[in-house]
Amino acid sequence: MEPVKPHIAPSTSHQESIDFHKLRATVLSNLWWLLLIFVAINAAAYIKIRYTKDLYESSSEIKLDIKNEATALGIETFVADDPLATDPISGEIELIRAKLFLNRVLDSLNLDVGYFSKGEVLNHELFTATPIQVEYNPEHTTAYNQQIFFEKINDDEFYLHVGEEGNKVKGTYNTPVRSTNFELVLTKNTSFSTTDEIDLFFVINSRDVLLNYITANLIVEPLNYSAKTIRVAFKDNQPAKAQAIVHTVDAMYLRYSHQQKNLTNTQKIDWLNKELQQIEIKMEGFEDYFKKFTLQNKTNNLDQDLAKTIQSINAIDSQRYDLTLRIRDVNRLLDGIQTHEVFLSPALKQALPDYLYENLDHIQELTQEMERMKLSYNEVTFAYREQQQQIDSRTRKASQQLQEMKNQWVIRLQELNRRKSSLENEFANLPDKSTQFSKNQRFYKLYEEFYLSLMQSKAGFEIAQAGTTPDFKILSPASLPTTPISPNRAMIAGIGLVASLMLILFVIGVLYLINNKITAQHELEKLPGVPVLGVIPASRHTGIQNLHVVNYPKSVVSEAIRTLRTNLDFFRTESPQRVVALSSTISGEGKSFVALNLGGAIAISRKKVVLIDLDMRKPKANLPIEIPDPSKGMSTVLIRKDRWQDCVLRTNLEYFDYIPSGPIPPNPSELLLNGEFSSILEDLKKHYDIILLDTPPVGLVTDGIQAMKKADISIYIFRADYSKRDFIKNLQRIITINHITNVTTLLNALPMRGENTNGYGYYEDESDSKMEMIRTLFKR
Repeated sequence: MEPVKPHIAPSTSHQESIDFHKLRATVLSNLWWLLLIFVAINAAAYIKIRYTKDLYESSSEIKLDIKNEATALGIETFVADDPLATDPISGEIELIRAKLFLNRVLDSLNLDVGYFSKGEVLNHELFTATPIQVEYNPEHTTAYNQQIFFEKINDDEFYLHVGEEGNKVKGTYNTPVRSTNFELVLTKNTSFSTTDEIDLFFVINSRDVLLNYITANLIVEPLNYSAKTIRVAFKDNQPAKAQAIVHTVDAMYLRYSHQQKNLTNTQKIDWLNKELQQIEIKMEGFEDYFKKFTLQNKTNNLDQDLAKTIQSINAIDSQRYDLTLRIRDVNRLLDGIQTHEVFLSPALKQALPDYLYENLDHIQELTQEMERMKLSYNEVTFAYREQQQQIDSRTRKASQQLQEMKNQWVIRLQELNRRKSSLENEFANLPDKSTQFSKNQRFYKLYEEFYLSLMQSKAGFEIAQAGTTPDFKILSPASLPTTPISPNRAMIAGIGLVASLMLILFVIGVLYLINNKITAQHELEKLPGVPVLGVIPASRHTGIQNLHVVNYPKSVVSEAIRTLRTNLDFFRTESPQRVVALSSTISGEGKSFVALNLGGAIAISRKKVVLIDLDMRKPKANLPIEIPDPSKGMSTVLIRKDRWQDCVLRTNLEYFDYIPSGPIPPNPSELLLNGEFSSILEDLKKHYDIILLDTPPVGLVTDGIQAMKKADISIYIFRADYSKRDFIKNLQRIITINHITNVTTLLNALPMRGENTNGYGYYEDESDSKMEMIRTLFKR
């Protein structure tokens, strides 16, 4: 096979982009997990499809048509007040959804008892195909909404028990079966079989459960507002049951809607009658008030009464004034009579009766005459005393008459005062009475107008009730569904497929971002000035306890190691005896495996090779070479305790020798720094063509760097899917700081992923290659 020349990457910087090699490696390395995600999600979709009950939908179409014959009578206003006339679709939809209407639907359906066939996963409702019929006594039944299992004993007997673990109650057909929580009578239907085993249960549904069930699954929606059509649909797992419910809803709606339309107008008319009765009672109360007011006040015009009252008060004041003057004059007159001085005012003269006036006038004449007698008679004379007695008699009589008249006038004056006080009180109350009277008159007129308006409305609604007739038509009767509306198998399967792919892409993206491992050769090629010496595929034969190139000479790993041996020839040095250092960043990258098999491959080409284990901190324990004396090795040679010739071990190959690391020294780095290590290398070059140095990891200790400085060629090993990308920067830093030349890289344990095989499969048997691929696939 033609050797692969080492590739030296250019020093140009690469733009950060998607690494398709890394992406492919990420996918292939996690292929089983991705397949598991794909299978799990799609299996969940399949389970959803497989174990979800089919849901069927039955539907019908109803057209709303209102014949309004009342408009011909001129009562458009009342018809417009009906919601059906303005928005018939919304009104009818709410009517169908109303619980009052749905309760009537339930009364027409025989859904009180549900019958189910028990399955391993899903239960199937039998509906009309039930082999038994159950009747229950509501007064003695409390086992609502619970599964009551039926177990057939024979053609005449059976067991019933509430729940799967409930106590069994034995019963016979057509005979009441009593338990603590139910009283049932079971009868056989025509579908009852005497041979088939019956594995079923039934549920006695409560009214609330049935109403919620109907409400949740009933669909009432408008189809065409212009055509006034609505769609009634119902969803259920049993297609016949869905059809029966829609059919019942349609039938009940046709009857119920007509009743409701009449009920609406009837309720309005009843309300109007009640309002009219109340208004009549109030109007009768006002009429009684007006009647009593008229009787009490002798009028129904308070303005005229107010004017009359004022006139009466003025007249009484005038009379009181006259009487007061008369009483004053009478008092003066009585005082004057006593002194024989009679003075009559003009007003008093008109008020005195004639007899009293004549008497007073006569007293005045007698008094004048007695004054004349004083001139001629003595007061003790008989004539004078007789005249005096006559005057006194008439004076007493006149005083008595005047006093009686005065008393009458005083009584009359008091009566006038009382009448005036009454009139004044009446005058003060007249504005309130007027206000109350006017207020009651206004209310009476309002109630009168309202009464007439309600009478007109009542007449209009009565005519509207007689003239408006619902004429609804079922354009499409309830259908019997044959295809379930859910689950949508294609959609669920598509969602499962898309979801699985999306999740896989997400997982791949996350794994790609968190993957900081070296996965392909081109990642090593980005290191400027450092060639890639070769790639060694991953081996299905793990461990280094045997020489791979010897035991499996036809494997791709052996061929890759031989290619690595050939590529070493492209690196020319001054002497044919070359020192090759093999190092890595950390342990586990396959450095010792490559060193051992590379030495074996060179030895097979009949060149003398010695492999020196410089990892003195961690001696190898799984070598194919038996170490007879662990106390001898490179550590003892460097301190000049032993000669290297005494520590060399022969391998199974003729030209391949091995020097172990020896016991662990306290200062491995210092041992490599002294001049003894250089002297040993010079001495070994005299006896061997190739010297391989198996150094410790340079990322952990500095021993390996010292060995790399002494070597003619340094092979820095990275392990695919194990070494981190930061290790490349670590190598670049080591080269820059220590000025190491002739450094090459090697990618070890690269998984066999299609193009990574590089044709090596030609050297293996076909069956082995296929088995290797299968093992690799399952291993991942």
